[in-house]
Amino acid sequence: MTESGFPQFDELFSMLREPAAVRERIALDWIALLTDAGLTRLLSGILELQASGPVPEGRLADVFRQLCVRARSQHAQPLSAESREMLLRLYAGLGPGSHARSLLLQVLATAQQPDDLRAFSATMTEDPPTDRNDVGVALAPLFQLRAYDPALVFPTLLGAMSHPSVAAPIMDLCNYLTREGRVPQHPAATRKHELQALLGDLVQRLEKLAENEETEPAALKDRARQVDDGVSLIVALCDACALVGDKEAVGKLHQAFELKHRRVRTEAAAALARLGETDGEKSLVALAAEPVCRLRVLAYAEELGLLDRVAAEHQTLSARAEADLALWLAQPSQVGIPPEGLELVDERLQYWPGYDDPVECYLFRFTYSLANGQYSNIGIAGPLTHAFSADLGDLGPDDIYAAFAGWDAQHEEIVERDVAGLPGPEQAEAARLARRIRDNGYSSIEPLLLGSFFGDRFLVARATRDSSSGIAVADAQDVWWFASAGKVLALGPVEASCIYKGRKLLRSFNVQ
Repeated sequence: MTESGFPQFDELFSMLREPAAVRERIALDWIALLTDAGLTRLLSGILELQASGPVPEGRLADVFRQLCVRARSQHAQPLSAESREMLLRLYAGLGPGSHARSLLLQVLATAQQPDDLRAFSATMTEDPPTDRNDVGVALAPLFQLRAYDPALVFPTLLGAMSHPSVAAPIMDLCNYLTREGRVPQHPAATRKHELQALLGDLVQRLEKLAENEETEPAALKDRARQVDDGVSLIVALCDACALVGDKEAVGKLHQAFELKHRRVRTEAAAALARLGETDGEKSLVALAAEPVCRLRVLAYAEELGLLDRVAAEHQTLSARAEADLALWLAQPSQVGIPPEGLELVDERLQYWPGYDDPVECYLFRFTYSLANGQYSNIGIAGPLTHAFSADLGDLGPDDIYAAFAGWDAQHEEIVERDVAGLPGPEQAEAARLARRIRDNGYSSIEPLLLGSFFGDRFLVARATRDSSSGIAVADAQDVWWFASAGKVLALGPVEASCIYKGRKLLRSFNVQ
């Protein structure tokens, strides 16, 4: 299709000129069908817009994603020198604060042509994305695609190792290409002494960060970022040392193993084991006792033929489920560190929403020692891995499973809405169920959520019973009560609703 076949250009440029607050949506899938002439027109138009003022990031990202789709098409015309030059100008003009621009690098990497890959490598070395997630977006095609020659990006990409956001992903790519047999030797093999020196420096830096007693929030956040960046690169370097296969790295790997960070210890032990070091094998096997390391240790032990040396109790389904929960809790989006203790509370085989066959379900009590006391709660592993911030400790296993089942359930006939935003007829339904709660001896009733469970209406309300506050859930048949008095992390309306829905689901799935 020729450039003239796309009258949408004017509409697109008009939309891009609108302020971000204007949520105009137009079709963009035609961008993926552009000829190189059409692509040149698109890029030149966006460059003109950028020259007159910034274009909203989100809209640029939408356009750039379609360029990525175009690059993946088997029928797409290769980038001309002119369109490539415009793409690079646009990337540079957007500046390091842009998240959308990493998609332009993805276009170059996906195209896989020699000139595109050389431009990609040079840009990553001279002006890479500053956010690690953006780096991942840019590099993704080099992990996914196999038609390109790695010699077109290495050793040039190694020059990007001086940038903190890029160093670990670049080394991960080196390791991946080596493991997949895409290169005759590790891309950084000729720089093995530099890798070993960098590993030693990073280990010392993490040791100093661990000794830092700074308590200011901003300083703590910066230290956490430095630790995260350091750990990611140390992990990649440990793997690289093993893949290069030079025993000169053994001393630095032992230093890395002495760090307290469990992920680093695991990777260092695995690297030592791959280099044939007996103490590395022993250390790796011993780390299976640590839940947060266990799954990775078991995978490495199987790869290295050491699985028969791992204690049987660390290879059971429940041990693996415990490891799943420990890893989940250790994610930065959750608690951020693994729990100090995990105890199996309940284990059962049962039908679970979304599964055709019965599933092994596990409940674990996890414990943390914090500055202001101990924190303990119950989490699930098996059909899903999750924990609520609300305290489930006083509930029985049936209700705890119900809470997670209700939270996990997704169905068009299971819905709930805030009472405050309901139309008149539904307000009347909420009032009827609130009266039912009052008739059952509750007072100070505050309706919060009105739900529908396969046609059955239910109301979640804050209420008082016998001078104690809590959450009541009512439907046409019954009223359930969840006391909150005296609890710092009491069940709220969401958790109470989840238990209500989960009870019904699990009882219908697991008919006695």
